[in-house]
Amino acid sequence: MTNRIVAAMLAAFAFALLPGRAPAQSAGGGEPAAQLFAAGDFAAAAAAYERALTSNPRDADAQLGLGRIRLYENDLANAEPLLRAAANADPANRGAAALLEELQRRHAEAAKPVSLAGASTDVPFVTADPLPVVHATIDGKSGAFVIDTGGTVDLEPAFAQALGLKVTSHAVGTFAGGKQAAVGSSSAASIALGGASTSDVVVDVLPLGLSKMFGMPIDGVIGTTLFERFLVTIDYPHARLVIRKRGAEQSQAFIDAARDAYATIVPCWLVGDHYVFARASVNDAPSGLFLFDSGLAGGGLLPSPALISAAKLQIDLAKTSTGQGGGGATAVVPFVAGTIAVDDAEQQNVPGIYTPEGTPFAAFPFTAWGLISDLYLRHYAYTVDFDAMRLVLSPA
Repeated sequence: MTNRIVAAMLAAFAFALLPGRAPAQSAGGGEPAAQLFAAGDFAAAAAAYERALTSNPRDADAQLGLGRIRLYENDLANAEPLLRAAANADPANRGAAALLEELQRRHAEAAKPVSLAGASTDVPFVTADPLPVVHATIDGKSGAFVIDTGGTVDLEPAFAQALGLKVTSHAVGTFAGGKQAAVGSSSAASIALGGASTSDVVVDVLPLGLSKMFGMPIDGVIGTTLFERFLVTIDYPHARLVIRKRGAEQSQAFIDAARDAYATIVPCWLVGDHYVFARASVNDAPSGLFLFDSGLAGGGLLPSPALISAAKLQIDLAKTSTGQGGGGATAVVPFVAGTIAVDDAEQQNVPGIYTPEGTPFAAFPFTAWGLISDLYLRHYAYTVDFDAMRLVLSPA
């Protein structure tokens, strides 16, 4: 059990980018916009905030709320004036400042150079079990890296030292089981995956301890902050990454082709710098927002306590074992979810993992039902299109 069930939520939860709950009230008819936002109904919340701004264009709560949602939608052009207006109305508002910082990060990322040999490049998995691993080259040094869309680019300290990277700052990250660990920050001059390359990549440095689990040297993790520079598919059925150039034209062609192939295509939201959310449902519970994080080895679902109740998940604490997360050893309890459905992409009898010592979902300023991961996703070619802001699940 210990070797197969590993709560490998490797990404540090960046609390500075996830500031507090939404304001308690906002003007406008019907249910208050902030309540809709907190419930994870972003479309209804956006409409309510827009009504509030029609009534009072200087409503700072509505500016902040709508700006936050537009940022989640990666609509930077409409997010920026709203967030700046909210920050100007209340210069001490740390939430507005954090959201503006993330907006500027996304502008900066979009301006960084990328290179691609041909229309696309395939990067074969070295292994797919317990999670996909690929070879990548960072600053001229090759290494083996776990694919984890719940992560940034995370390096083992020994690998970072071999590159001569200078760790310039430290923060505290929160991982599986609510465990915390120090995370250093640095920057890599270049990263290459197959025929794709890019430069000036922020990296985190922390001891991940994954080599024993994989039975091979693992030098780190690559995740969403790298993938957002491209149009990337994690093609589980064909054991490969497919990397394409990102852009409006490429996005339209990809979405059209996915639709023609009867793929499941749903809206998604980018929260902070690497948390991708989309709506899904488990068993007979109402649909809600789930974090799509591919890095949960041995599981397809990590539930919140609320989801356990709503979905009537059977958790037997007598089956508690020990797993390894980014913050160290943590208690894990295996269970099985009867169904997980993302629109019409449904899988049955999906193994899940519960971490009784805590979950990280309270860090988000809205209700997160849980996390959908590897043992669900590996039935599909899984793509997040950061231009269309669509999550695409293509069956084998």
